[in-house]
Amino acid sequence: MKLAVVGGLVGSLLASHAEAGGLFLPGSGATSTSRAGAAVASADDGEALSINPAGLAKTTGLTITISIAFIRYFMEFSRRGTYDVASDFDPPYEGAAYPTVENDPKPPLGIAKFQPIPVIAVVTDLGGRVPNLRLAAGLYAPSGYPFRDMTAGYKFPAASDPDADLTTPPPPSRYDILTQESRLLLPSLAASYRILPGLDVGARFTAGSVQSKSQVAVWGTPGNVEESIRQDSLFTAEVKDGFIPAFGLGVAYRPTPNIEIAANYSSALVVKAKGDSSSIKAPGVSAGRAIGPVPDDLVSCATGGKGIVVGDAVDAQKACISLQVPQTATIGARYKFLGANDRLLGDIELDVGWENWGKTCEVGPDGQFSDPDCTSPGQYRVVIDSGLYVNGQFEQPLEKNYVNYGLKDTFSFRLGGSYHIPLGTVDLAPTTDGNAPRGSEIIVRGGIAYDTTAAKTGWLRSNFDGADRVTTTVGGAYRTKRWELNVGGGFVYEGTNTNPGANADGSDCNPTLADLGCGAADGEQRPPDQRQGPDPTNPLLQPPFQFENPYNQGSYKSHYVLLMLGFSTWF
Repeated sequence: MKLAVVGGLVGSLLASHAEAGGLFLPGSGATSTSRAGAAVASADDGEALSINPAGLAKTTGLTITISIAFIRYFMEFSRRGTYDVASDFDPPYEGAAYPTVENDPKPPLGIAKFQPIPVIAVVTDLGGRVPNLRLAAGLYAPSGYPFRDMTAGYKFPAASDPDADLTTPPPPSRYDILTQESRLLLPSLAASYRILPGLDVGARFTAGSVQSKSQVAVWGTPGNVEESIRQDSLFTAEVKDGFIPAFGLGVAYRPTPNIEIAANYSSALVVKAKGDSSSIKAPGVSAGRAIGPVPDDLVSCATGGKGIVVGDAVDAQKACISLQVPQTATIGARYKFLGANDRLLGDIELDVGWENWGKTCEVGPDGQFSDPDCTSPGQYRVVIDSGLYVNGQFEQPLEKNYVNYGLKDTFSFRLGGSYHIPLGTVDLAPTTDGNAPRGSEIIVRGGIAYDTTAAKTGWLRSNFDGADRVTTTVGGAYRTKRWELNVGGGFVYEGTNTNPGANADGSDCNPTLADLGCGAADGEQRPPDQRQGPDPTNPLLQPPFQFENPYNQGSYKSHYVLLMLGFSTWF
């Protein structure tokens, strides 16, 4: 068998999901996040660029918004069971219970491990030259936390290192993810138009870009069901896509001065990333086996893979992945409490959202996508222009493959609002934004939201946050006639979520050389579509023939802390 020399390279590439490691958190920027994301109807400054472009119609003159949500993700994984007994050496930790591994991220641009997620927008009414038209340009990013460091200080034992440490227990999450960082930026142009005094429409056009880097430990020897670190390999991958087109559509309707109904649709982001990968072998992996570039006539991803090294390391092999950040839709209704001359005293809004994580591509009997151009959020198609070399001779290319993340559609329910406290005399002159006359005031905001789980039973994992969650937020603002300063904070509770055992009866499955798979009979491996959890990927095998070896049987304890800061000015 020639398969696991590169097993799991796919995982290293795909651990960096585009928005990067999890579902979208409520809101975009300081104001909407302070309302727990309940803002599809109330957005009325530059944040409307990402939330609902129809809301841009509420601005007057030139509006500039700089708004940031700071996100910190806390997560730990406790795998059930004990370290296997290895047949190739006797580590001191074999038979010991798996330790709990805590995410200890190091975001490159983070502040005390909080990652800033920006919304920057400029909106103009063109000086009234085209009545009822607003144009906007800006940049935003989905609210997510793609950063992982699950190494717990573990140093991979490279075969080239004479002092390689084989006595330290490896983290039990190493086949899922070791380290990961990613960023997705969405530069956008948008326009809104007020068709009627109570009806606004808007559209957004985006050209995004993504970059990611990740490391994962994989099987370096076929059938390493003992999970011996001497038979592991360490893969590092960097991929990017510099042009990801997408669009959004929005509408806002005010049947009465007090009631506003709004909806927003955002298209899927189709990511087709290319980049380089490299690998390092542990001491027990065959020195005669290596991964190198395929011959030129077999290239299907990108040229430029460098020569192989038959030994410890393989450098700069080309790889391509295709996936989606899913399409989303939100509908909301807002009730405004109005005072004299329609001054806004407060409001309450309820939004219901949908995210299409469960979209799948049809898979043929050969284990390949029936449509090779199909993409989905939970099936990452992988093409690696590399192949297996034995003693320096090319043997075979890697299979075109896909990795299943076991996802389903999610739904969100978000309730938020505000209360306005005037300071001194309020300017009651009429305005054209459909909102309220502006004067100096203090605004208090808050909200609560619930998002359903994205991970199917047994598919929770370290590199993708698929848990359900409850979000609570509070915030405040100081508004004058010309500017507004926003602050806020929030907590996203996920608690402890547990994957059941991968056996059909819910008991734990731990394959051995004598008893492979998790089927009812000894040595029986179930088809991939019947498995309850992820397995190591072997790129030389098509999906129907992947080994069944679950590695995520255990519990995940997680939560987020949010901080918000924003500023808008108009003139």
